Amino acid sequence: MNIAYTLGRIFIPIIFIVEAIQNFMAVGEFAKRIAATQVSIPDEIANLLVHVGNPPKYEALGYLIIAVEIICSLLVIIGLKARWAALILAVFAACTIIFVYPFWEGGADQIASRTEALHYLSIMGGLLLIVAVGATPTLVDER
Repeated sequence: MNIAYTLGRIFIPIIFIVEAIQNFMAVGEFAKRIAATQVSIPDEIANLLVHVGNPPKYEALGYLIIAVEIICSLLVIIGLKARWAALILAVFAACTIIFVYPFWEGGADQIASRTEALHYLSIMGGLLLIVAVGATPTLVDER
């Protein structure tokens, strides 16, 4: 049981790491995709990364998202503050469903958006199990 849970805890966040690396390699395109969601972003977000060269705010948000995905994924994988990191990734996945794949709005790509939303919903389920159990299922077994 512990080995299966540990493997699951390692496999679930891999998608976030891969996406973060891909987005980092093309951060300009990632910023355009974020801007296309038409989510309003406070100017303070861009101010967080002023030391990086003062990028435009959607690019700054892109860097922030990339950092959150990588840091939280690594925390889940190594089991350090896994519950908190998994909760942050679950909220991130929920925001992705709401802002990036709003299949309920209809449109030409409704089926593709629904499929992607369901993928993220499944990932959220795994992350919420980590939130509930933590880095190891031993605590649940002892109850």
